[in-house]
Amino acid sequence: MANYVELLLTEALIGAPGCPEPLVERMLRSAAVDFYQSTKAWRHTTENAPVMRGRSLVELELPTATSIARLYWVKLDGRPLTAVSERNLYARQGVPRGYAVLPSGRELQLDAEPDESYLRNGLTAHVALTPTVALNELPDELLATHRDGVLYGALSKLLAMPNVAWGDLQAAGTYAAMASGVRADAMRNAEALQSPVVRKVRYGGI
Repeated sequence: MANYVELLLTEALIGAPGCPEPLVERMLRSAAVDFYQSTKAWRHTTENAPVMRGRSLVELELPTATSIARLYWVKLDGRPLTAVSERNLYARQGVPRGYAVLPSGRELQLDAEPDESYLRNGLTAHVALTPTVALNELPDELLATHRDGVLYGALSKLLAMPNVAWGDLQAAGTYAAMASGVRADAMRNAEALQSPVVRKVRYGGI
């Protein structure tokens, strides 16, 4: 894990000369939120969450100061569950086959109160995460790949501000285009990792 704000701060200050440091920090955080919200490039599979008999509410364990940008799949006891609307949940007991995401974004409501406990092979979920503005650190592999997207996004915001000494609309447009390119690459790479691998099998003949 690395403090991305500290690592990018100097470059951002050089790119927006005269801009107050606290404002630069705020725009770096804002740019990181925008980047991962739009690209869905921070993928995370949750740790196994035990599901207790008679309890249909399950809290997902997410990294600190993050939220879910998109939920891709949920499994219980190794079996995929189907996403349903919260209004379509009905009180019943038995084997859960579906789930609804509650407004908190960190809790799931199963479509049945389990008639048994799932401890060692409970509930797991695969999600795309987005940081909140309170997050200071990003995983090293994400920062290495996406640093420019966050930096360019922050500079495009800073330089587009009206009536400030560091404002430069032409440079803001250039940085916005560069940030868009990094976002596009991140989206493609994330979707490629999510997609199943198609293997071609050659069959020999006589």
